[in-house]
Amino acid sequence: TILSVLMCFVFYYMPTVYALDNAEEITTSEVSLVQKKEATCTEPGYVMSEDPETHTIVTETLPATGHRFSDWTMNTDSALEIRSCEVCGVSETRHAVDAKESEVARLNLTGDMHGINKKNRVTLEASFDGQGVDFNCYAIMTLQGHSTMGLDKPNYTVRFYDDSEGNHKHKVCFKNWTEEHKFILKADYYDVTQCRNLIGANLWRDILSTRDNLHPRIASLPSYGAVDGFPISVWLNDEFLGLYTMCLHKDDDLFGMTDGEQAALLICNEHTEDESEFRALAVLDEEGVHNWELEYCATKDDTWVRDSFNSLFEFVSDSSDEEFKLHLSQYLDVDTAIDYLIFIYSLGLENSGTKDLVMVNFGDIWIPSAFDMDEAFGMIPRSFDAHSPSDSFLPVKSEGVWTSNTGSILWDRILQNFESEIMARYSTLKSDVLGEDSILSALDSFTEAIPDLLYLRDAERYSGRPEYDSMIKQIKEYIPERLAVLDIVFGGLQ
Repeated sequence: TILSVLMCFVFYYMPTVYALDNAEEITTSEVSLVQKKEATCTEPGYVMSEDPETHTIVTETLPATGHRFSDWTMNTDSALEIRSCEVCGVSETRHAVDAKESEVARLNLTGDMHGINKKNRVTLEASFDGQGVDFNCYAIMTLQGHSTMGLDKPNYTVRFYDDSEGNHKHKVCFKNWTEEHKFILKADYYDVTQCRNLIGANLWRDILSTRDNLHPRIASLPSYGAVDGFPISVWLNDEFLGLYTMCLHKDDDLFGMTDGEQAALLICNEHTEDESEFRALAVLDEEGVHNWELEYCATKDDTWVRDSFNSLFEFVSDSSDEEFKLHLSQYLDVDTAIDYLIFIYSLGLENSGTKDLVMVNFGDIWIPSAFDMDEAFGMIPRSFDAHSPSDSFLPVKSEGVWTSNTGSILWDRILQNFESEIMARYSTLKSDVLGEDSILSALDSFTEAIPDLLYLRDAERYSGRPEYDSMIKQIKEYIPERLAVLDIVFGGLQ
């Protein structure tokens, strides 16, 4: 009996351990029972203990630790990169990334994009690395554009904020731009080279930079009002979303406009009707329903914008050739208009005479500006199968009368009344920024900055498009052929 009592005493006060399969056995003086199974990379573990007062079993779950991967290393035989978990040894592979990809900016997005459209915003966490800056913030995004919204790879408008509610803008200074928080992620779905729009924008900037008498407000801008941008790889939840170009938005900030001053920005939309051809007064709206959209007005009352713009329309429509030549400069920046006309002919921008045209005003005259050069160098809108020949979309002179082939009487009349000025200006530009070597050099500089494997990733992500090499070949053939044709047309202006 005494022995039984002693045995009970010993077993009651001794710590007890129950071992489970794959569980680590631990005993302590604080608890009377401990069972522990370590968590692995993919499976949770647990700790079981007995409360010394209530003698109940308490179980604590240990979450899976996740893999602890090594750095990516190149597998030269397969052109893949590989990394392994230092704990369990599991490995992953991905397309190799050569050293140049680190020079291309990268935007990482985390969150859910379902339901995004032009009006329905989505809020994502964002991190950016490139162009000499890196930051973490929130990105509030919508779809951008009209005809591209239904594509698998659409354009996006992205606005950076420090908070998820969008109350505090996160402004960033890229390149030589002013601080901005709003940008366009341009997909260039049909242009697998990604080059047309930005090379066009850079050429427009370089053309304006050669003008001694450029409008002072345009001359004061970093890119003379030309849309600027840079290549960027975009990732959503660690999945490659695509190769994009991150561009300035065509808004008041691009043109250095300030609320309260007399300044306005108009955009000619995709319609081709009497309004865009200067054959009827413009109906300005803010939704893009009509041809001319009032993108921004710095004053609360926009009556002056409508009056000023339609005065230009009336003058273009009603003036005699003599009056047009003498007084157009009271309504329109004639030198910039001449540059714009030469520019769209040089790049073959067939639709830019009546759409994809910006008009800005700083309280005096209207100034044309270019944007959306996706169709440069023979690209046909929304087409992979064909390209415009190098001798299409040219001005024609018949029986002493010029036709611009834009449909717009504004450009018809400028050709008709400023022949000698156009000829002289084309000769100057052809010897410099619009020379064959200059344009081809700009093409090479842009495309060589993007690694081939990043182009390959984009092609695999969005299949069914032409190969990069074939599109580059088409552009390089188009440029010298186009300039040779223009030499004949503009060289004959007398």
